[in-house]
Amino acid sequence: MALTAGLVLGGLGVTPALPAAGKTTTSWKVVKTKKYSDVACYPKKSGNAYMWNLTHTKKIHNLKNYPRTTWYIYKRVKLQLGKKSGYYYQVINNTGKIKGLVYQSYLTKGDNPKDAFAHSAVVKSYGSGLAGIKSVRESAKLQADILALFPGTILDSSYSKAAQNDLNAGVSKTATYSKLNKNALAIGIFTPYNWTSTSSKTSYTKLAAAALSAQGYTASKRAKYKGYQIGIYATPHGYTSAYHTWPSGYGSFGIYLVPTGDSKLF
Repeated sequence: MALTAGLVLGGLGVTPALPAAGKTTTSWKVVKTKKYSDVACYPKKSGNAYMWNLTHTKKIHNLKNYPRTTWYIYKRVKLQLGKKSGYYYQVINNTGKIKGLVYQSYLTKGDNPKDAFAHSAVVKSYGSGLAGIKSVRESAKLQADILALFPGTILDSSYSKAAQNDLNAGVSKTATYSKLNKNALAIGIFTPYNWTSTSSKTSYTKLAAAALSAQGYTASKRAKYKGYQIGIYATPHGYTSAYHTWPSGYGSFGIYLVPTGDSKLF
């Protein structure tokens, strides 16, 4: 199945007063930076904990309004104004829509205990963390893209799990195939593992349609499965901590089509 962060400068034994909200602070300068690979974090305590914009000129959010959010550190910066200095984390939420500066001492590392999504089994199956969350969301999108290519079919989550298992079993020396794989009524359609890569502008629907047609599943043939139950697993090519600059890419997919007793009614 991506989710983000007034401050008191300090960190070197100095506690300078921050400017009032709304006051321009263009004299604050970044004097040191350190990159992080999307390290999870959340506020140490309840109460006010402000997020500033990346130039530290405006308060843009209060973390107390995001009690269940896990934030992800992608950079630490040291800000300085004369003899005053302090460390901030540049953080982002798991949707990528909210990001800014949060004073380092206000955050503790780890997934937010109240963040059910970050702790979910599906995210952990993709390796956890922000990369796992991005992959979960992308996989769901790809599943919907493929479902649209089989009009009138009924998505079945148990069959989708079987498709996931069997796609992985095709490349794993230890995984075993599902019972559905041995069902004579089930039709399995699988692409090679990591079958293609794309740019962010590529239409995955067109790629999937072409891959299906290459195996004989043209649009006219796919239409004949109306009323069938379908299981779909589509795996992203694989996100990394550099996902925000890394071109989007896709891996393989697995599909199971299973007739239902009422398929003739559709």
